[in-house]
Amino acid sequence: MHEPTTGIPVDRRVFCACAIAASALACGGGGGGGGNTPPPPPPPGGSTLKTTTDTKAVFLSQPTGTVHDYRNLGSFWLARDAGGIYAMTAICTHQGCTVNSWNGVVFPCPCHGSQYDLNGAVVQGPAPLPLKHFEVTVDGNGFLVVDTGKVVDAQVRLT
Repeated sequence: MHEPTTGIPVDRRVFCACAIAASALACGGGGGGGGNTPPPPPPPGGSTLKTTTDTKAVFLSQPTGTVHDYRNLGSFWLARDAGGIYAMTAICTHQGCTVNSWNGVVFPCPCHGSQYDLNGAVVQGPAPLPLKHFEVTVDGNGFLVVDTGKVVDAQVRLT
């Protein structure tokens, strides 16, 4: 039986190029594969200083393990432990997905199952690296300011 056609002739080179591209995507060559390359940094431009609605005094009075969600302000969490206040990214180091909120045990990534502890260390892969921590300062009114453009060591705390 004769198959219907679209009536649009396809050049052999175009057909082969499309077939190769489709094969590469099907085999994971389209950037969605399971490589361990962390996502690229955000593009330049715009302010990396994010003023939160939390004050230093109030946040330090919160119990250890307190986490406030600022994914809407700059994709980060503000957290409190026995050492003080810190901020860390909400972007998974596996493939750049936004990690879910602290559930009392871990920060789980909904995309591929990575999990991070309260300090952002990987407790379950495939994430290759811990979550990045950002500098936290206090503005003139006592509000906490997170600089998402300035990465600090995971042990740095504001006290």
